[in-house]
Amino acid sequence: MLDGSYPGTGKFDEVGTGDGEGTTLNLPLPGGSGDTTIRTVFDEVIVPCAQRFKPDIILVSAGYDGHVLDPLANLQYTTGTYYMLASSIKQLAKDLCGGRCVFFLEGGYNLKSLSYSVADTFRALLGDRSLASEFDNPNILYEEPTKKVKQAIQRIKHVHSL
Repeated sequence: MLDGSYPGTGKFDEVGTGDGEGTTLNLPLPGGSGDTTIRTVFDEVIVPCAQRFKPDIILVSAGYDGHVLDPLANLQYTTGTYYMLASSIKQLAKDLCGGRCVFFLEGGYNLKSLSYSVADTFRALLGDRSLASEFDNPNILYEEPTKKVKQAIQRIKHVHSL
């Protein structure tokens, strides 16, 4: 199982040091993880950790290289995944920190999937409907590695006492 990500950081047990110990949350997911995985991780790990942390603002390093069409990450996120994440983060920010949330554009190396996914992220933030169905092709997705995903989630929960 993957224990970290490019460029060699992001391991499960990297949780911060000193006063920041316990505030770093790394989620190295197995290759092939997709919509179901990230929804589960968001609900079972990210939300409880954010509720415990009680942020003043949510800063999102919005990388799109997890898109199924992107050559880098070997994940199966779709444009719809990014819409769902942006909608969920927007709601989380509303619930926890008065709606204060900033997205910073990071990676994404397939320009077509990047442009559609960024646009759908903005639609989510604006409260508009997703246009992911016009771009996403569910026929290219394959079965997610559910056993490895469950193991990763359990490890994350153990490390962060969830």
